Parts: sequence; C-alpha cells; structure tokens
Amino acid sequence: MTWIVWLIISVTLIIFEMIIQSFFFFFCLFIGSVFAAGISYLNISDWVEFAVFVVTSIMSVYFVKPVLKKVFNGSKTINSNVDALIGETAVVIEKVIPLKSGFVKVLGEIWRAKSDVEFEAGKIVRIENVSGTTLIVRE
Repeated sequence: MTWIVWLIISVTLIIFEMIIQSFFFFFCLFIGSVFAAGISYLNISDWVEFAVFVVTSIMSVYFVKPVLKKVFNGSKTINSNVDALIGETAVVIEKVIPLKSGFVKVLGEIWRAKSDVEFEAGKIVRIENVSGTTLIVRE
C-alpha cells in the first residue's frame, strides 16, 4: 500500500478512538498505521509494512497505555477541610503535655492539640493527624 493509504487509515482510526472513547484498541492501531506509513514512504516491501503495523500496534499496548494512564489518571488527591492541615507547621500557644491537651496556632486559627511529647509555648510543631477537633502534633 502507499503511505497515503496508511495515513487515511490512521486518520480513520483516530476518529474511531475519539467517537468510541472507552476503547484503547483503535489508538494502538493508529500508532501502528503511522509507523507503517513511514515504512511505506521509504518504499520497503508490503510485507514489511504490514509486519511493522502489527508489531507496533501490539507494542503500543504495552508501552503507550501505561504512559497515558499516568497522564490522564495520575491526579493526586488534594486534602481539603481539616485534612489540609496535615503536614502544616503550628506554633504552640499553650503548653502541650502528654495525656493533656494544649493549644496551637496554625494558619491564623487556634486549635486544641495533643501529643505524646511535651511542648512548651512558642515551640514550632508539625501536624501529623486530626482527631475530631484536636490536632495530633509532633516535633
């Protein structure tokens, strides 16, 4: 086949992929047809074109799909509300003693805080977790 026929096939396949969005199959065939068009442009045997089409289509399933999954499904979870405080630093404003809660100031707000270690007022701590309305802090 000529390289123009391979490009027409590749355009048709990518249109199918856009119409039927749940299938990855047509995208793999699209990649194979683009490579086959390149081989056809070099005037190499029809058998080689077809072999490149098949091999490249199969290889794209294993190499392209993981990359596309990371790009389109790789969104990170963003903490909101009180969970957004985890990892922030806070300043102790009232002494925190084990088994007794104190108070810390974080992002302009005062929160009750607990820890298994004693912290004096003025000490900078890191928020490890949130339990109800109490922050669990560490050094």
